[in-house]
Parts: sequence; C-alpha cells; structure tokens
Amino acid sequence: MVVSLELYFNLASLALKEIENGLSARLALKKISSRYSITNTKLRSKVHALVIETIRRLNYIDWVTNISLEGTSISQLPPYIRSILRLSVYQLKFLSTQPSQFFSALIGLIAKKFGRKDAGFVKAILYEIEKRDTTYYFTRLSEYEKIGLQLFHPTWFVRYLFRIMGRSEALKVMRKNNSQPTQYIRVNTLKVHPEMLQRKLAKEKTIVTIDPELFDVLHIKKMKRPLIHSPYYKNGFFYIQNKASALVTHILNPKENDVVLDVCAAPGGKTTHIGQFMKNEGEIVALDSSSKRMYELIETSQRQSINIIQPLLADSRSISFASKKQFDKVLVDAPCSSTGAFWSRPSRKWSVNRRLIKWLSQIQWSLLERAASLVRSKGILVYSTCSLTLEENEMIIERFLKLNSDFKLTEATPFIGIHGFRGLNLCQRLFPHINNTDGVFIAKLIRRSREE
Repeated sequence: MVVSLELYFNLASLALKEIENGLSARLALKKISSRYSITNTKLRSKVHALVIETIRRLNYIDWVTNISLEGTSISQLPPYIRSILRLSVYQLKFLSTQPSQFFSALIGLIAKKFGRKDAGFVKAILYEIEKRDTTYYFTRLSEYEKIGLQLFHPTWFVRYLFRIMGRSEALKVMRKNNSQPTQYIRVNTLKVHPEMLQRKLAKEKTIVTIDPELFDVLHIKKMKRPLIHSPYYKNGFFYIQNKASALVTHILNPKENDVVLDVCAAPGGKTTHIGQFMKNEGEIVALDSSSKRMYELIETSQRQSINIIQPLLADSRSISFASKKQFDKVLVDAPCSSTGAFWSRPSRKWSVNRRLIKWLSQIQWSLLERAASLVRSKGILVYSTCSLTLEENEMIIERFLKLNSDFKLTEATPFIGIHGFRGLNLCQRLFPHINNTDGVFIAKLIRRSREE
C-alpha cells in the first residue's frame, strides 16, 4: 500500500490535536484511525512514532517557532495549523529532512483545508525557521531554561529534580526520558506459564525475555506487529503493563481467599494482577469514579478470566460499606502527576505544573485516609504512585504515620529499586535510568494489632 505524504501528515496532525485536547497518544491514534478507516498497521505505527517524538520535544519546537513568529505565539494559531507546524519543525530540526521532501505535500494539505493564504503563511514560517539562527536567543536564557530546552523538559521540572536528586542524577533521568521506553507484558499465569508464552510468541516473531526479578513479567525485545493484535492478548494470556506497575501487586502480595480492596482500580491492570495472585479465590472490591475506565476494567477482567472482582462505580474518598466491612489487603494506586512516566507518556510533561501537584496531593491524602479506615487489624495497606515528587510520596506517608499511630511501615519487598527519600528506607522508588522502568514510589504499611 502506497501512502501519500498528505494522508500521513493529516493523520498525525489530527492525532496531535486530539492529544492536545487530553487524549492519550494511543486513544488519539485509535480515534483518528477509526474515523478514516485506517487498518494499515505500518502506517499507524509510523504516524504514532512521528506524533510521540514531536510531543517529546514540544517545548523546544514551540520555542523555535515562536522566535520566527515574532509578535505572536504558536498557541494563538488554529489547532490544526499549530499541529502541522509542530510536526514540520520536528522533521526539519531532528530528522534533517530537506524541505523539498515534504513541503509540497504539506502546503497542498493546508491549501485544501484552509486556502492558499494560510498555506503561504505556513510555508513562509517554515522557511524562516529553517534559516533562523537561534544562538543569540539561547544565550539569554537561565541555566534551567537552557537544560529544559536541550533535554526537552519543563523548566520547573528541571529545577525541581536538581533540588531533590542533585544535578548529576537529574540529568540522567531526563536523558533517559528521551530514549525509547522498554516494553513489558505481564503474563496471566492462570492461563499460561511464562516459558510457554515465550515460545508461543516466538512463533509470531515476537521475541521476549523473562524478567530476572519478577517471574511473571516479560521484556519485549522484538515484535512483528502490535501486541494487541496477537491472539494471545485477545485471549487474555498477557496484559501490556510496565514492570514497575506489576511490582506493586508483588509487594501487596495478596493470597488465596483474601478480601482485597482496590480503591483506584480502573482500567484494571493491577486489579486483574491481584486476581491472578489470588488464583481466582477470594474477593476483590474494585472502586473507581470513572464509568469509561470501569468499563475497561470489566472488559479486561473478562478477557483474563478473573471472576472474583466486584466493580463499584464510586468516589473512594467517601465510600462506606455495610456492616463496617474491613479488608485483608488494600491498594491505593493513587491518581498522580505521572512525573515518573514522562519516559513512556511524554505528553504528560506539558500538562503538569506545581499547582496541579498540590491539588493531586490533597486527593491522594483523602484517598489514603479513607482507605486506611477499611484495613483490618494486622492487614496490609499499599500506597503507590508513578510520580517522582516528594509532595505526592514521602510527604504523604510522613503525614499519614504522624496522624495514624496504628500503622507502621514494613519493607516493600521484593526490593528491586532504591530506598525512599527523606529517610523512609522501608519505602521503595524505581527510576527509568536505574531500573529501566517508569518511575514509581511504593510504601507498604501494616495495621498494628490492638495489643501492640
């Protein structure tokens, strides 16, 4: 199938626009592919790569563009033209693509959608960007601003990481975030043994290795087609899940016949993993406030044949159960800033700020407080985020321990990361540049018995 450059740019521009409106890259591409009946997986993969790599460098792309716009800002342009410019600047600056290779298709696309005047504007701006020397503008920036542009991270985040990790480690995190993330899958051991799945996938030309630290996690080394098209995915033999996310369930360590509460359960990756650990024996109450995400949880649990989950659509901060029900294990995988997932979800870099972190920390606190009241004596409470910030992690746990003397930290094993900050050595952190995973924080607490 021969794909025109116009179609390629049109799909990428529309996907970029949807991401700007809040959709994930995966959902944006799915939506656009459905709208245009795109079934060519190679085209979808190519468009996805262009969109992701453009988003990864968005601050630099916008900075370069704004210099050439002179007097206006890219944020003031119509969304579609803004997306076209961003994709084009990525091509010019990072792929060393010659303008002659794509300008005619690009300008033709703009002319069809908006007319020759707008097409001429875009063409003029791109030629200006190509020849403009930005050295003078760069020298006027602060150190944090320069590093942010060079490593494609928000200035506030550069400053923040320097403060909590030191310059050397902070730079390593940001450089790692600019590389291709490692892909993992979690094996559904209720249906297949990891070695057996490894052999089955090899027949599909998907090459995997078994993780040396988590027995049910596989590293994807090579694949011929997207994993979601594998019959083994469709039949629930595996779930696409980052290793750091899978670690959370290993630390919770639910057992057969446990009664477990997952207070932020959807879309169901950790919930179904819990059911797998419990060998489909016991009870899992899965709470979430999003009906759309809860539907995904139900679909995921059915595909993986996990039948002990009771999905409840509710706000976990105000949930109450009849007969003062309490649980053996409670998981609070809290909504967070995703600053640890900039590697795998680069669009999050441009939607997070310090104000959002403060707001999220209040929600996280409310969730943890409510969840703690539902843990039985000697029961386990696990708190986790995919954030790197202190405000969403150690500072939450410090405050919780100060106000809840009936809980104490216990070691978060298996321990494959580094110790928590601020002296919380029983907590665990993982980082992209150290563990080759998303960045996560995990704290495991136990409720003291009344005799203690």
